[in-house]
Formats: sequence, C-alpha cells, structure tokens
Amino acid sequence: MSGLLRREDIPAHIPHADLLRDALPEVCADGGSCIAAPDGSWVLPPCVGEERVLLAELDLARVREERQNFDPFGHYSRPDVLELQVNRARSKGATFSND
Repeated sequence: MSGLLRREDIPAHIPHADLLRDALPEVCADGGSCIAAPDGSWVLPPCVGEERVLLAELDLARVREERQNFDPFGHYSRPDVLELQVNRARSKGATFSND
C-alpha cells in the first residue's frame, strides 16, 4: 500500500521539481489502500488510482476467533524452519583483528 502521487502533485518549491516531473511517470504511486478481514479476505479490496477514504466496521469476535488460528506449535516449532538463538555474552561496540 502507498499513497496516491501524480506527477502534478510535486510542488514547485521542491528542489529540482521540474527534473523530477520530467523523469517520473504520470502516476508515481497508485495508492492501493484496502481493508482486510481478520481471516485475510478483503472487506474492501485495494483502491488503486483514486483518492478515497475507506471505512469499515469489524466484528471483534471474529478478530478473537482468528487469533486462535495462530499455531505456535505447528510449523513454528520445526527446527528445520525456525531456530531461536540467544547470545548471553556482553556485546562489544567493535572488534578489531589483524587478518
């Protein structure tokens, strides 16, 4: 997601504004704001190429329900996929060697 930015939106007071406008495409950033449901489906799909205020009401019970789908003992516990290492040694700001 990004904001919507057209070439003509670049203000004249920006240094090298003319160079930027010449180098950039007509639409530099095409927006893409959206709202996703707790399960990842679109409540409002990405809005591309236009300015719009998006507003939706989400069911908090569905949010709590989807949080139950997090599986900390599933693929997160596979040592071939994820490994947690804790280094308890005091960190040094810099290390010098003569190599």
